[in-house]
Amino acid sequence: MKLKRLCTNIAVALLSITSSFAAMALNVTASVTKTNVSKDEVIQLKIVADEKLDGSKVNFDALSDDFFMGRPSFSSSVNILNGTRRDSSVWTIAIAPQRLGKLTIPSFDVDGVTTAPINLTVTMDDQTPTADELIEVRTQIGKAELFPKESTTLDARIIVKIDPRMLQNPSLSDPIASGLDITALGEPKQYQAVMDGVEVLIVDQSYRVTAIQSGDYTIIAPTLRGGVLYSSQRGGTKILNLDSKAPEVNISVLPVPEDYNGVWLPTPSLKASQTWTLDNGESTTANSVTMQTGDALTRTLTVTAQGVSAEQMPELSIRNPTSFRVYPEKPSFTESADGSVTMTLKQVLIAKSPQIATLPSVEIQWWDTKSKQAATTTLEGLDVKITANEDNAAVLPTPSTSPPTEVIVHDSGFWPWLTALFAALWLAFMGLWIREKRSSALPSAKTSDKAQTSKIKLIQAVQAGDTIAAHTQFEKWCKEERFSTASILEIKHEIEAMSASTMGQQSIEWDKRHLLKLIESMRKESHSDEVLAKL
Repeated sequence: MKLKRLCTNIAVALLSITSSFAAMALNVTASVTKTNVSKDEVIQLKIVADEKLDGSKVNFDALSDDFFMGRPSFSSSVNILNGTRRDSSVWTIAIAPQRLGKLTIPSFDVDGVTTAPINLTVTMDDQTPTADELIEVRTQIGKAELFPKESTTLDARIIVKIDPRMLQNPSLSDPIASGLDITALGEPKQYQAVMDGVEVLIVDQSYRVTAIQSGDYTIIAPTLRGGVLYSSQRGGTKILNLDSKAPEVNISVLPVPEDYNGVWLPTPSLKASQTWTLDNGESTTANSVTMQTGDALTRTLTVTAQGVSAEQMPELSIRNPTSFRVYPEKPSFTESADGSVTMTLKQVLIAKSPQIATLPSVEIQWWDTKSKQAATTTLEGLDVKITANEDNAAVLPTPSTSPPTEVIVHDSGFWPWLTALFAALWLAFMGLWIREKRSSALPSAKTSDKAQTSKIKLIQAVQAGDTIAAHTQFEKWCKEERFSTASILEIKHEIEAMSASTMGQQSIEWDKRHLLKLIESMRKESHSDEVLAKL
């Protein structure tokens, strides 16, 4: 009897322990709102666990092959009712099947416990619009026939015939083509419009298409990708995948002619012009000009080509005569909305020595893609007569000459040569002495005014960062005033540093305040020389 009671108690204890372990085991379930759905119809997938877990315990990546997925959400809660505690963790995600037939939502592993898979039956809803009905793409190509390195413009217009607020993760795809270089021109332009009585969203984007090598090519135009939330007449919501087929654009690239020699610049139109600007700021259209040493002449060349990029514009090599000091600027480029590029090249030429010189003409060779012939555009040169600047020229005495006297010398030895040497040295000394006396005298009011004007223009050029003007005005100031060689070299060094910072290939930091202080110190040095001259 006692043995029977003991067995009963043990059985009850084991049953209690088993029930306790069962109560402690994790329970996880997966469910959907419906299993018979149409393609692209949105349903909710929910996974529930009866413990408080971390949100990272569930990974929905296994759904990406067959379903369009929304952003998953996670929540956990604790409920205590009548002293009983209940924990829960819930994962929810909106999904939409992307293909027809039998689909299976796979099982999910949640902290070592797997859910049961769910089978879905997916059918087609005849009332659901297609992506082509919601998105329309129109294209326009500037030219369907190009030469290598020639460019044209591709304009794409995407028309969205649905409320833009219903778009899900929209993105503009890139045009696709091999053998062609395609670059977007600016950012897409979006605006609302009314077409055929329907309010639509229009996205416009332009591209530069550049041919690389000859052949026939096809461009797959850009289109809008992403999804659209669509509410059907049956009351359900669908996520339509924007998988419309983009239109295709055909382009033929002709080969470079075998008999063509020279720089290859294909363009349907090339225009070139130039201006000559004198030192006083006036422009001239004459074939020849006259200038003095130290004066500046600015040559500005402008070349506009259609259907090319800035990188394809030619490098203009100009060999100027040695009678000029040349200060070239880096070419600047401007792109226009019509697909043309304008290159502007400027050179400042400062006359160094008196003579008659010719500034060379410039020839630009290019290939006319309209007539399919080689062409050359010429910018004429300029004849320049350079005269000495009388205000700065050294005035040497002109010795009086007497009629030559015939002298017969019979073996005079080296004494005539020695006498001639001393005479030449004496004349050179007298010339330098007279020059020093003239230069040490007080400058005339005209020279002083010119020097002051040059100094002011030099300071203005430095403050404006105009390197070429600074070079020009400093050259003129040095000819109108007397400065020490050390000061001249120091300022020249600073102007070169200024030139490197504004015209160099790499950006160099430069402080103009030091150069302005040097200019002021040179002014004081010149003033001190004038005081000494008075004494």
